[in-house]
Amino acid sequence: MKYRYITLTLMALLSSLVAMAQYQMDLKNVNAHPLSYLNKQSFGPKGKEIRINNIYMEEAGKPVLPVMGEFHYVRMDRRFWWDALLKMKASGVNMVSTYVMWSLHEEVEGQQNWKGNHDLRHFIKLCAELDLKVHIRIGPYCNAEIRNGALPQWIVDNKALVTRSNDPIYLNYSRKWYESVYNQVQGLLYKDGGPIMAVQLENEFVKQGLVISHLMNLKKMALEVGLDVPLYTMTHWMDSEYPKGEIVPYAGFYIETPWVTNHGKMTEATNFEYFTYNRLSDNIGTDIIKIEGGVESFDGSKSDSPFFTCEIGVGAPTFYRRRAVVPEGMAGENINLRLGTGVNLMGYYMYVGGTNPKGEKDTYGTGPYFGYDYQAPIREFGTLGVVMKETKKLNYFMNDFGSKLAPMLAYLPISNKDRNNLQWSVRSDGQAGYLFVSNHLYRYDRPQYDGVQFKLKLKNEDLTFPRKPVSIVNKSYFLWPFNLDMKGVTLKYGTAQPITTHQEGKVKTYFFFEDDAIATEYLIEAKGVKTVTAHEAKVTKEKDGYFISDVVPGKESVVTITKEDGQQILLVTLTQEQSDHIWKGQQDSQEFVALTTSSLVVNDNKIQITAELPTQHIALYHARDKKRFVEMNYHSQKEKTPKTSYVTLSPMHHATWIQATQGKSISKTFDGTSLSEVVEATLRCRSDMKVSVLWNDKEVQLSSLGEYSKGDVKGQLLSGSNTIRFESEGGSPNVVAEIEILYKNGVRKVWNTDDTWLSDGQQPVQKLEGKAKPAAYAAEERLGLFEFSLPDLADLDNEVRLEVSFYGDVATAYIGPEPSTDCYNDGTPWVLGVSRHKEQLQGNPLTLRIKGFGPSTDNIFLEDNVDRIKGQHPAIQKLNVVKDYTYRVE
Repeated sequence: MKYRYITLTLMALLSSLVAMAQYQMDLKNVNAHPLSYLNKQSFGPKGKEIRINNIYMEEAGKPVLPVMGEFHYVRMDRRFWWDALLKMKASGVNMVSTYVMWSLHEEVEGQQNWKGNHDLRHFIKLCAELDLKVHIRIGPYCNAEIRNGALPQWIVDNKALVTRSNDPIYLNYSRKWYESVYNQVQGLLYKDGGPIMAVQLENEFVKQGLVISHLMNLKKMALEVGLDVPLYTMTHWMDSEYPKGEIVPYAGFYIETPWVTNHGKMTEATNFEYFTYNRLSDNIGTDIIKIEGGVESFDGSKSDSPFFTCEIGVGAPTFYRRRAVVPEGMAGENINLRLGTGVNLMGYYMYVGGTNPKGEKDTYGTGPYFGYDYQAPIREFGTLGVVMKETKKLNYFMNDFGSKLAPMLAYLPISNKDRNNLQWSVRSDGQAGYLFVSNHLYRYDRPQYDGVQFKLKLKNEDLTFPRKPVSIVNKSYFLWPFNLDMKGVTLKYGTAQPITTHQEGKVKTYFFFEDDAIATEYLIEAKGVKTVTAHEAKVTKEKDGYFISDVVPGKESVVTITKEDGQQILLVTLTQEQSDHIWKGQQDSQEFVALTTSSLVVNDNKIQITAELPTQHIALYHARDKKRFVEMNYHSQKEKTPKTSYVTLSPMHHATWIQATQGKSISKTFDGTSLSEVVEATLRCRSDMKVSVLWNDKEVQLSSLGEYSKGDVKGQLLSGSNTIRFESEGGSPNVVAEIEILYKNGVRKVWNTDDTWLSDGQQPVQKLEGKAKPAAYAAEERLGLFEFSLPDLADLDNEVRLEVSFYGDVATAYIGPEPSTDCYNDGTPWVLGVSRHKEQLQGNPLTLRIKGFGPSTDNIFLEDNVDRIKGQHPAIQKLNVVKDYTYRVE
């Protein structure tokens, strides 16, 4: 037993040593990497000049790490652009990326639309007002879940050319498109003092052997028409082939991949949930990776393009066969992984959700046809998505610490290649930097790692932290600083995550938060420090510094560092929950930091908070106030949430029983003219006697569905005049009927029997009162229609939304005959921004048309809370009416 005990002890010791070795990294030989510039001279107004080198972007000669959010102006009513841009800026975005989609501007050849919601120039001017840079993605091909990737149908149908190629006719058309874009943005380019500093050419272009030549043809055309900017980009969905030194390849990383349907089953964890140098493809960049001493790194001397991204997926679209609901942790995990592998431009797709416009001929969306919510940080109707909490705090980190982070290369231990090991990385210049850790997988669990302690061999020292080994639990991801320069005071390390900074007079505050079950500790170098005191923490004076332990995170947790020159530096350690509600901005040219569960923006130089609650709270940070946070409460008793109700429509709900007053037939002629094709045309009818139905003199084949009959008249419907006639063999026929037509552009038209129908001899029909109509749609139709009675929205300033939970598969909202938006049921409430359509709702009903699931849903990935059985029979499960309350913070 004695020897067994010794053996077990040795095994435990060896296991501990292996673990310790696994978390070591030698960075002593890290040297400054040579920089080569893509644009040889500075580009832009004085003091704002932009240059791009092989590692990062410079502005006014200083490194920057831009935060870019995708917002498609044409997918939102222009009246709400300002609101969305304010929210982007408030959440730390400083660059707006937008597709300029050809098919949405020129549905018919030669008929371009740049007005209203298509007004690109106005959108860019709004960005400029908020000092937001702009990256236009001009195609010609865009993808963007738009039909034909935004190539107009008339281009796709043109047999004389080959799209997405060097075909001269296609290039000539593309040049005309580029000229049209330039005409809209002329004078708004960065060189002219405007915000447009980048142009993306094409998108996801992967035709081997054509990539360089085609992209260079597009760049040449862009320059020739006047689109002269500091940065030209492309999405790099391929191997290492791209025009080096001419166009910067952008990467994309999605953790949720709805285009991978996997027959309704779970998908495997993606490569990008681990620290890896792969830039979407397994190939790009691997030729310049070097390994030294168990550490993998990019060879900066061989890198010819910076690691920029344009499609970091913090949300995800809902595709028909995959309807995953994205948790907030997915956003933090994805951003943390990207920063830990060297990303120096964080481009989110999408950052603002929207609604696809309706075309004259067609729908543009690939499904859903209108709803493009994307579960984005800012959702389709202006609400904040759950992923905003994680995204926002990391945006602030990049804003405030990015200039120092950007020049630091990423170093990965080769132990990461074994995915059973804890995933971690370091970005450093050999002296200071950040440690990144990820123990999080999307929809899968990871083991807990015990006895974790990191040892970094730096140029002038060896640094080990934390002081005692810790456990890294499942679903953890975080970043910790080491040798962080805080205005002349060195934070040797901290085991809390930095969020942002705040300057008030001569007092600088650094905000951190504690998370993932690891206690916070700070080690502060003594050099330049006079005293260190703490509230809700313990300070231990040591030989070379101050050790901060026993930290109790919260608004009162403040470490005060007084420098020898009398200036103060404060460290505030928030809880994880408080970090979710932190906001940073400027008012009156002064920085502010606030904590509030409300949405916050700065509008007209005033802080505004908005939530769907009449009572709201905000805590504004004041470094020189003894309480640190000044608490304020706001409440409204004047405005009440408006009420709404709905009725379940039955077949022929709005139709009237009618009877012929003369002869044996009843008829109606109506106009079916439309530029759009017919998708469905359905006749539903009921009669007390046997009748035959003729559509344009051709008999309609009816099938009985119990309480009513149904006929498919799509093949008989004409674009123009149509006549329908009900005939009986004897006696005056009576009938109640509806004709429902669904067009390819999403329009839904319904004709009902009423007193405008005619008997023989052009005589008016007689209305029949009190006769029963079908009680419900037949089960075979799997159809439900619901009509809402809304309050008067005209005088409401703040937004009103409906939250509709429903049983069913696919739902479409109509205002009168016009489609508003649609969705695939994913088990979350469907949010409808009704007040955004208050003009259209004047005199027009809001109708929801819901189709039920078929008998088998095995090939659809649905969350567990989606009832697949009840979903075969459409119904409203729950209805909430919510209203925004907005307060100005004085």
